[in-house]
Amino acid sequence: MRRFLCILFGVFVSGSVLASSIDEIEIATKGQTTLALGVGIPPFTSGAAADIPCLSLSASAGMASGFVNSDLFGKNGAVDLGVQFSACHYKDEYSLYNTTQYVKVFQGSLTLRSAFHFQFMKNFDAYAGLCGGVNICAESFKEVTRYSEQSYFELWNEIESNTFSPVLGAYVGTKWFFTDHFALGLEASYDFLRTDDEACLEAYGRSHYGGSALPIISVLASFKLGNK
Repeated sequence: MRRFLCILFGVFVSGSVLASSIDEIEIATKGQTTLALGVGIPPFTSGAAADIPCLSLSASAGMASGFVNSDLFGKNGAVDLGVQFSACHYKDEYSLYNTTQYVKVFQGSLTLRSAFHFQFMKNFDAYAGLCGGVNICAESFKEVTRYSEQSYFELWNEIESNTFSPVLGAYVGTKWFFTDHFALGLEASYDFLRTDDEACLEAYGRSHYGGSALPIISVLASFKLGNK
């Protein structure tokens, strides 16, 4: 396995050297502002099914760059600082005899994030970072009991609750720049504070949708602003 990884890395590096010159390899730079839109897979939950993809919007700015200098990759390495908002929505219904329960949950996460970027080849950006912030879980629950097809008796009024919880996560990603200002990529993230259904039910009472809206994996469209 170690030999295979060494060979794979050698092929990757060789391809990167052939694909680019050293002075053109740096993509992420100090002062560079980037916007990104993402569509991804929501965090899994056993409580309800996601009815829309997880959507995200982020903005970041380069804080430092070019502090890694090597013969192979030239001036490289960058650190950015940014903010991201991600959201997902779940809904489901459960029926037993003449009673139906309706559940709707909105998850929205606002996080501050920072990543280290490195370019192994021209137009290709790889990065990994940490994020932290707050998540809001807006949950509505409604139970309806029907006595006939023409009429129904609403046993409980609709219950709505908003629960705030902290977010602490990590993310990794890659981008391929098709032009100087546009890139497509993949990003995976994970919330370390996400709890299972039982733990969240005990902590928050009625709600059983733990964690945040950080997508498991997203497809990103990134846009570099300015001329840097």
